Amino acid sequence: MPTAGPRVRRLAHPDADVRARALGLPRGRPVLVVLGTAGALDTDLAAAVLPVLRSVLARASAADAVVVTSGADAGVTHLVGLAAESLDGRWPRMVGVAPSGRVAAEDAEPAEGELRLNVNHDTAVLVPGSKWGEELPALFRVVDAVAGRKRPAPALLVGGDGTARSALVDHLSRDRPLLVLAGTGGLADEIAAGTPTAANAPLVGSSAEEPDPAGPTADPGAGAEATPDGQDDDLAVLVRSGQVAVVHLDEGADKVVAVVRRVLGNRPGSRLHADAPPPAVWPRFRFRAPEPHPVIDPGYVLDYPLLADAIHDANQLVAPALHESEEAALRSRERARLLTVLALAAGFGATVFAALQVWLRDQPWPGVLLAASGAAAAVLAVVARGGEDPEAGARAERLRALYFDHLAAPPAADDAEREERARELATAVARLRHGSVDRP
Repeated sequence: MPTAGPRVRRLAHPDADVRARALGLPRGRPVLVVLGTAGALDTDLAAAVLPVLRSVLARASAADAVVVTSGADAGVTHLVGLAAESLDGRWPRMVGVAPSGRVAAEDAEPAEGELRLNVNHDTAVLVPGSKWGEELPALFRVVDAVAGRKRPAPALLVGGDGTARSALVDHLSRDRPLLVLAGTGGLADEIAAGTPTAANAPLVGSSAEEPDPAGPTADPGAGAEATPDGQDDDLAVLVRSGQVAVVHLDEGADKVVAVVRRVLGNRPGSRLHADAPPPAVWPRFRFRAPEPHPVIDPGYVLDYPLLADAIHDANQLVAPALHESEEAALRSRERARLLTVLALAAGFGATVFAALQVWLRDQPWPGVLLAASGAAAAVLAVVARGGEDPEAGARAERLRALYFDHLAAPPAADDAEREERARELATAVARLRHGSVDRP
């Protein structure tokens, strides 16, 4: 576990070429860029985000990915460091990119307006500059140097402020995927609601005084330049490019990790989608439950923001029961397929032993094996006929229909009507989940 802080690498000037080997960075690896709120998060929100970040980092480590952040020990980057520390040394390679004039490096005491580097990062790349936002071009050059052209480089947005807004325009303009964690406030909720504008957020570089970096509202984005007038229009267009997925914080870490897993396995430029993988040709002796996939494309809410609440409720109430039923149906189907294959193999064995019995008339053992294989084939055929559970498949189809029926209903007029619909939906799910289902 690192305690002395990250290895510091300095660029000679802001436009310097970034070479992975010169900075001690790996090459040809997937990259996950974590963007988000720079100031301190509410305690309850931070407690809800932390397990999600822990699962995301574990998934990134399994994919041998490199995680890139702002490097400053504040806001979401601070939570990333805490999440990494909880993984007991099994976290991925983490790189922070920051302006040299806003962070204190190499155990130096932070001066006024500076922040410490997060000690759980492996490498810190410092870019000449005195304002947050000036490091963004170098940050994406670091991403390019590590990922190259053959590895994916998605971004995860948690909350978000003015600097994150500028970073998203640069990231999405490179045709790279973005996962938005809705329910975390700021820019993430604006995108989830279909309104990625700066109307309700303070512009970076406003005339207000900068927050005290040592205080609870320290903001690494407070010194960046103001957002250009057309940048919000560009962001509104880019988030509808098909490269953005929205998952609500309440849907849990598994849903977020399912999207991250799929994105890290895609090729650069692939569109985000939630298609299930094709079934295997041959059944497996040991059943392995598939990874849960979102019921609908995670970016669907961007095109239909009025359905955001309905999608959220359906994902919380219906999706877990649906995945459980689909897993049960798949398990019974795989068992039936396996028994069918074994019955066919036993039948083939009976044919072989019958031929051997004709050929070796004086030998008794082919007849014994013929009788055994024939009996096994008959028993396996009978068991395979009843091996699949039609009720599990019917339950999954009913739950899927309930999911989309909920989305098809007109939007709720107020919170009271939404809560009433949620209660009715939960009752219907419980009835389908535990009661008997009429097979079609």
